[in-house]
Amino acid sequence: MKDIIHHLFFPVSNAIMTVLMIISVIYWLFSALMGGLDGIGIDAQPEVDVDVDVDVDTNFDLQQNHVDILHDKDPDIDEPTLSHEPNLFMKILHYMNVGQVPFMMVLTIFKFFTWAGSLLTTLSPHIIKFGNWSIIILIPLAIVAIILTHYVTLPLGNFLKKTGYHGDESIDFIGREGLMQSSIDADKHGIMQLVVDQDPIKIMVASWDGEPIQFGDRVYVIERSKTTNLYYVVKRM
Repeated sequence: MKDIIHHLFFPVSNAIMTVLMIISVIYWLFSALMGGLDGIGIDAQPEVDVDVDVDVDTNFDLQQNHVDILHDKDPDIDEPTLSHEPNLFMKILHYMNVGQVPFMMVLTIFKFFTWAGSLLTTLSPHIIKFGNWSIIILIPLAIVAIILTHYVTLPLGNFLKKTGYHGDESIDFIGREGLMQSSIDADKHGIMQLVVDQDPIKIMVASWDGEPIQFGDRVYVIERSKTTNLYYVVKRM
């Protein structure tokens, strides 16, 4: 038993991934005890309180107001941010099927593969000799974990869809208010968090007019891209 515990926390790479896996286990246990499987796995930060008004009339007014904004724009002008490629982080999330599978499930699967790879790799005496530098092996292990997570979440996404989870695409986010989880501008996409039916959800967003929007700003969703699973937002005045 002592040997097992020692291997779980030595060298540094094992210690880091073991702690992260313990956090994930605690999260899932806490979520299961608090509400079962209906409201879990959507967000990595469920403790963030986002005050969202989901009243039907309010949402209708918001959508009507933004219709005027859209009509005022020259129809010959393309969407301002469609020419910009999503950043690397967004591409990785998309590759791991975030949206089709709840974010927390994807994150847990990714961490599990990285953790397992670290435990197996550090069985080699050559890796153990690296000591604190063994943390470097997490980089190639993370790349392998991303690929494995992609293939594992493909059937998982299909299964969840059959059981009633249709991902973010089935939810109408237009007119909803949320909180920015990263800063964005004309050349940079980011993450917005909002609450739907008491479930915190994160979606990929871009600035509608190209104006910078900072982390922590409250924004409204006014449109969805016609070609990608990307939403356009404006800062709440």
